[in-house]
Amino acid sequence: MPSFAEKLIQQGEERCKIEGKIKGKQDVLIKLLRRKFGLSSSDEKIIRSVTDEVKLDVAAEVILDAKSKDEVLKLLGQ
Repeated sequence: MPSFAEKLIQQGEERCKIEGKIKGKQDVLIKLLRRKFGLSSSDEKIIRSVTDEVKLDVAAEVILDAKSKDEVLKLLGQ
């Protein structure tokens, strides 16, 4: 049976993995939007504020067919 300290370490490691995964998705979305439409620093802040992986995934997929960055940002709930 893991000790309390081991459980805390495991929880911290899981949290880091999740945060890293979300940051990676945010990074990809920012790069794609910047390349296709251009991106302001406020747009980037909006993307960085989104931590819902599903929303980030959907937005990344929609970029291919999107006519504007606002179309993509709307999917992020902004």
